[in-house]
Amino acid sequence: MVNMTQNNMNYEDIANIPKDYPVVPKSEVTVKFLRTDERAILPKYAHNGDMCMDLSVIIDDSDMKPFFMDNSVHTPETISENIIVRKLGEQQYVTLEPGQSLVFHTGLKCSTPKGWGMNIFVRSSMGMKKKIRLCNGTGKVDTAQYRGELLIGLHNYGTKSQKIFSGDRVAQAEIIKIPVVDIIEVTELSSTERGTGGFGSSGGHTA
Repeated sequence: MVNMTQNNMNYEDIANIPKDYPVVPKSEVTVKFLRTDERAILPKYAHNGDMCMDLSVIIDDSDMKPFFMDNSVHTPETISENIIVRKLGEQQYVTLEPGQSLVFHTGLKCSTPKGWGMNIFVRSSMGMKKKIRLCNGTGKVDTAQYRGELLIGLHNYGTKSQKIFSGDRVAQAEIIKIPVVDIIEVTELSSTERGTGGFGSSGGHTA
């Protein structure tokens, strides 16, 4: 099946398209990825119209070895020497212990045009099934300016050890549009029905 997009349509094409033919909307933005390692897996959307694209990690016992981020606890010389990379068949992996956090490589750099950025979330299966979350909750990447590698910090908040394999899809990236914002100081704010009502002011349990 030919992937018909609005970018390459002409009037003859449009006239001959079946009513139920899936037309892919014209892209709003171009996102560029640069591999820093030939094994890096380019992100992709699982389905047309998905909000997020999957991000995979690369693991080896050299340049792509996971590491600790907290230099106040781990000196630069020992920042990754205590992390053991193992092999299961041809697949390399590390074990993320309960309560442990590690930073993983993707082998990717990314750029977006000015006015666009990236949010990174943990994949739902990682959180629900393996009790693994991002160290920083949600990753915010200024892809219009940042030109370093995309790194993913994972934390095991469960009670069981979890294996993370090279090539695992552990996170998902959402490309977002960044509004232009003016920040001003005022002496008062407009009144609203809610007013100063904070936590719990909109209701609680129905039981």
